[in-house]
Amino acid sequence: MATLDERTREQQTIWSRGDFHRIGVAQVVVGELLVRELQVHAGERVLDVAGGAGNTALAAARRFADVTCSDYVPALLAHARARADTEGLAMTTRVADAQALPFPDASFDVVTSTFGAMFAPDQHATARELIRVLRPDCRLGLASWTPDSWVGAQLDLLSRYLPAPSGVTAVEPPTVWGTREGLESLFAGTVSDLRVTTECFDFVHRSTRDLFALFKDSYGPVSTALARLSPADAETFAGEWIALADVHNSADDGTCVLRSPYLQVVAVSRQRPSS
Repeated sequence: MATLDERTREQQTIWSRGDFHRIGVAQVVVGELLVRELQVHAGERVLDVAGGAGNTALAAARRFADVTCSDYVPALLAHARARADTEGLAMTTRVADAQALPFPDASFDVVTSTFGAMFAPDQHATARELIRVLRPDCRLGLASWTPDSWVGAQLDLLSRYLPAPSGVTAVEPPTVWGTREGLESLFAGTVSDLRVTTECFDFVHRSTRDLFALFKDSYGPVSTALARLSPADAETFAGEWIALADVHNSADDGTCVLRSPYLQVVAVSRQRPSS
């Protein structure tokens, strides 16, 4: 059976396809709200894990924290770097896998991940790494899509059309991170406080068809599924994707407003036992 490392490389290729920045940039408010809830302040060392084009890292940098934005897709980090330069913000970028972060133990005062770490194949290794690089009694902040969200439904649809390659180790769905039970399992014994609130993000576009066109060109999993499917199956997938968006669409004027709930999580790392 293929290893989780091979699954990781597969995912890295998928997320490198297209230009996710075009989708992620609309979610700036999620990072701003998370950083505000974490009360990030000047001088703190902050690591944003699977940070993509830098929404949450930039929010922390605007508060004059010492910020590192990490991701395993270099092209997304290039966007983050360009955005920081445009705003005149001090921020470091680092290519890194959330499952094996290249930082010493207890390196950061705050660790964040917004719709990022949840997609790593080895979920327990990722949770351990987020805590390992965090100083004891310091803050972890996460934003993760819930199973009942539009994104959760879309991921279920994608799993039917873009299954793991034959023989690859099966993994739990990413939306495990979007449930309190999943978080309590992933961080069992490593956090002393776990505060969870349900928030919503609106995917807004001219229409659900126009939103699909954006995802087709820019969202790696959708682009990859379409490239691998036969023309007939690709057409069926597109129809199901748009129909699913129509079900979740709350707009009544022909435009698109998809309210997608997510969990905002703030936790405090436990003191490590002395050796």
